Amino acid sequence: MKKRGQAAFEYMILVGALLVVLIPLFHYVSYYSSQNVKVEKLEDAVQTLGKTSDALYAFGPGNKDYVMISLPGGITETRVSGTEILIKVNIFGDISDFYYTTKGPVTGSIPAEQGQFEMEIEILENGTIQIQKS
Repeated sequence: MKKRGQAAFEYMILVGALLVVLIPLFHYVSYYSSQNVKVEKLEDAVQTLGKTSDALYAFGPGNKDYVMISLPGGITETRVSGTEILIKVNIFGDISDFYYTTKGPVTGSIPAEQGQFEMEIEILENGTIQIQKS
């Protein structure tokens, strides 16, 4: 009878020790996985806006296109000016920049909130690329 109780107790100790190791490991993996998804979304959004802008710039004034971008939470600043499309975001406990340098001058704005947005990209008569939420 004693051996049965001792085996159950040892089993409980073993399960408890495994949980002490696995719970923090699961939390670590979950946190960094979500941060990596955020990085991928931001890179995709900036690259989509930049490459579409460059393609339209090559066609000249009067051309327009619409693209969908998905933005994660934690965005601290967005800027579209000069030849740069910039999104600053809080990732891994620090502010990181995601940017694209365009071939032509850009103006406009990108939403700083989380969600999916349809963006309008248009080449104005003066050759400037205008990016805005449609």
